[in-house]
Amino acid sequence: MEILFNQTTRKDYFDNDAVKFLDTVKTLARDHGLTVEETCRILELSMKIDDYARKDEQLAGLGRLIKDLINEISMLREKL
Repeated sequence: MEILFNQTTRKDYFDNDAVKFLDTVKTLARDHGLTVEETCRILELSMKIDDYARKDEQLAGLGRLIKDLINEISMLREKL
């Protein structure tokens, strides 16, 4: 993912990435005997699964940070 101030313009995105995506969809559909619609649905589900996995990892990291914070607060409390 690109960051703020380091992004391609929307025109470049549509001229490049969108066309590449469409070519990929057409190739996958042809190679697997699927319709374009079926292929898009499969890709959509695949992206959702990947997104869920990333969110799980992020939540686990947040959970560790909260646990560390609780431990630090507990240690400060014991020192008082």
